[in-house]
Amino acid sequence: MLQVGPGKTYTVPSAAAAVAQSGDVIKIAAGDYRGDVATWNDSNITICGVGGRARLYADGRNVQGKGLWVVSGSNVTIDSVEFRNATVPDQNGAGVRVEPGTSLKIINSGFYDNENGILAAAGATTITIDRSEFARNGIGDGYTHNIYVNQIDRIAVTSSYFHEAKIGHNFKSRARESVIENSYLMDGSTGSASYLADFPNGGKVVLRGNMFHKGPNADNPNAISYGAEGLSNPTNTFEMVHNTVAVTRSGGAFLAIASGVTSVKLTANLFAGTGNQTFVTGGYALGNAVQSNNVTSLASNIPGAGNIATPNFWPNSTLQALIGLSVVPDASYTRDAPAPYTLRALPGGRKVGALQAAP
Repeated sequence: MLQVGPGKTYTVPSAAAAVAQSGDVIKIAAGDYRGDVATWNDSNITICGVGGRARLYADGRNVQGKGLWVVSGSNVTIDSVEFRNATVPDQNGAGVRVEPGTSLKIINSGFYDNENGILAAAGATTITIDRSEFARNGIGDGYTHNIYVNQIDRIAVTSSYFHEAKIGHNFKSRARESVIENSYLMDGSTGSASYLADFPNGGKVVLRGNMFHKGPNADNPNAISYGAEGLSNPTNTFEMVHNTVAVTRSGGAFLAIASGVTSVKLTANLFAGTGNQTFVTGGYALGNAVQSNNVTSLASNIPGAGNIATPNFWPNSTLQALIGLSVVPDASYTRDAPAPYTLRALPGGRKVGALQAAP
């Protein structure tokens, strides 16, 4: 075990990174660490904040011209660490830069005001994210995002919160498989993000139990995009189950899906807009989708959906009367997310959309 912090064996995380070996647990005392950047090359390590989150501020420094931390080992866990204000000369810096061949787990961590929250290079990489927040990342050029993973094997997200990316996307994945469950992806009233979620090269995509909000100042009118840059992944299937998509920006589409997708499956989703949204654009014929139990309504019936501080996607009484289900359309949908980072067991009944009982 390596202990980091004031009065500890290692005063800053980079000092522990320089001596870490496979199997080590690096415990970083909660508090602020300014201008300290690190490369983590070893495998089978856990890096965790203790007594609260360890807050890392770049303060203009970077490692390898890539960001605050560069992670290249396999089986690495980062728990209870915040990454803030990462910048690099080429304006593509990341809170965490993930190198090829890495398997990385992020738990209870935060990425704030970086050029990219996480940036992952292409390779045989897997990333798992749980109960973490990505906010206000991007420099406003449309090429930097809250999170951006290139052609990796898999990314899986649960109980996390992505919001207010600056012009870029709240979530961007070129992975062969992308799974997002029980999470919030939001613009709020002032956010300027492009897509809430972008899968430019297709892949196997599963969205289950998520809350999406596209706000009035969003840079792009379409909410979720799939295959816009070519379906280059070996499998190209898109599935949405029990999501709520609220759009308070005029025009655009709920979904932008390219033609040539192998399959599109939409089950028990609630799509609520301003009344002038197209359901699907991008070339895909909606008639080819497998649909069941979806409901389209107005975003005004979900009055709390745009509140970043305390998001509340619970429908009003008018909409509640329209979303009851007498069946269980997806037996694998077993957990509800009434608030970011929180899960609960589903109640006995079923409703269309993500929330199954009032928060």
